Amino acid sequence: MSRDEMNTALPGIIVTGASGFVGRHFLEEADGRFRLFCIARRSQFEAGVARRPDLRWTQVDIGDREALLEVSRCIQQHGGASVLLHLAGYYDFSYQDHQEYSRTNVQGTRNVLALAEAVGVSHFIFSSSLAACRFPEADDVITEDTAPDADFPYARSKREAEAILRGFGGEMRRSIVRFAAIYSDWCEYPPVYAFLSTWLSRAWNARILGGKGKSAVPYLHIRDLVTLLLRLIEEGEHLPRCGTYNASPNHVTSHADMFQTATTCLYGKAHRAFRIPRIPAYLGVALRQAIAGLMRAPVFERPWMLRYVDRELRVDASRTQELLRWRPTPRYDILRRMLIMVENMKSHPELWRQRNEAALLHVAMRPNLVLYTRLLHMREDVLADVVARIRDAQQLAALGDYERMTDETLNTFCTLFFEILITAIRTKNRAPVRSYARMLAYHRRRQRFAREQVGAALTMFGRVIHDRIPTGARAEISGENLNEHIDLNLQLALDEIEEVYAQRERPGEESAWPHEDVNLFSDDLEMQRLIDEINDICHDGWDFRTGSAV
Repeated sequence: MSRDEMNTALPGIIVTGASGFVGRHFLEEADGRFRLFCIARRSQFEAGVARRPDLRWTQVDIGDREALLEVSRCIQQHGGASVLLHLAGYYDFSYQDHQEYSRTNVQGTRNVLALAEAVGVSHFIFSSSLAACRFPEADDVITEDTAPDADFPYARSKREAEAILRGFGGEMRRSIVRFAAIYSDWCEYPPVYAFLSTWLSRAWNARILGGKGKSAVPYLHIRDLVTLLLRLIEEGEHLPRCGTYNASPNHVTSHADMFQTATTCLYGKAHRAFRIPRIPAYLGVALRQAIAGLMRAPVFERPWMLRYVDRELRVDASRTQELLRWRPTPRYDILRRMLIMVENMKSHPELWRQRNEAALLHVAMRPNLVLYTRLLHMREDVLADVVARIRDAQQLAALGDYERMTDETLNTFCTLFFEILITAIRTKNRAPVRSYARMLAYHRRRQRFAREQVGAALTMFGRVIHDRIPTGARAEISGENLNEHIDLNLQLALDEIEEVYAQRERPGEESAWPHEDVNLFSDDLEMQRLIDEINDICHDGWDFRTGSAV
């Protein structure tokens, strides 16, 4: 089997949101069990997902219906898929009605459903949230029959998405899974991260709990969630045509219990907590928000959170547990895992911070992906403009060395660098730009090209892109975006060129160099290695635009 082929004996699964917290853990557990077609806003490199023979990665925004549907053809060419696990979604803690809730969570779900239809998927699994349901009144609980009736932007978007799936008239089986608060041994759940960062610090508010400390929600370890998702996939054909499942334990954990357990794990005994009634707590949070806004140092706590003080999001997941023959693992209960979380925080503070701050970031439309898409669409115009400007400068003697290069060769080199540049933008991996610059400088130096001319030819890309892409207050792409993704990449390339040209040759070596035809690619082994390296990075995983796995 060649590296372009996937093992068609394995069942195929499409995973949206593959670069997210749940997606990455699912991929680790699913490795070797399925052919995995991964869809995400981030690149495979940026997400830190290892390359595997039966995993193909497409970096695309689910809000872009046309781009998403292009993926279906490639999935079918590589054996198809019977299951789609829809994990992609948008959420932030501002409580504001951001347009991304509609674009990603609602319209994005319609687009993903259209992709599933185009591929012929038989089972569509949708990730919803228990947070989409109102906190139950006394003696009541949330069950699989409870409506997603909470009235804030995220909940409304999940309600609409669930309605789309329930109203679907096709034969596809649909499973709606409402997640509890999902965490790992590294925490990676923003509210708990904020709590631990405060409770286990020397801050003035380290011992303060809002209300009576009885605010409580159900927590589920990521490993238990992945096990449930795998059970859903395994039981697919035996499940109802459209069913709702609660991915949750049947108990909640309060702030007071977590505070006591966390401080015991760190200090050897529980600290005494000071409980602040709701109204004073609300005023305190509002004041902190105002001060933080003035200092441009936002805090996690928001005034809207205080409306849930001392309330419990009680859940009964018995039906789900019986139907799927699944139970949360006792040793993964959040109070039992607290010791491991605290130990990870103490022993690996930088990694702890990085993983949890990554979980806090919710980028609606990643600027690098916007720029990549824009450049991809104007590819031919940019290349034609770059080549024309190089030829114009050549006529003015500024790039006289390029007189020796045919139009075909110049177009080839410009096209190669353009592909390398936009791939570096998409993946946020600058390595291929630097590799190409080293390779280019090595051979241009042997061909007696002046260093200044080699660098000037590459900088034409920056000039053309800056001229063709508008920036400003209302522009989709900012000047800062161009600086980060275009100017810095070009500067790295220029630095590599200068470094190669600055290397001293042994006496007489330069005159002994063989004649190199500037219009041919060298068969030099080092150059070939670099070309292979660049090709490997540039075509990371799966290129849906060409329909090829590489």
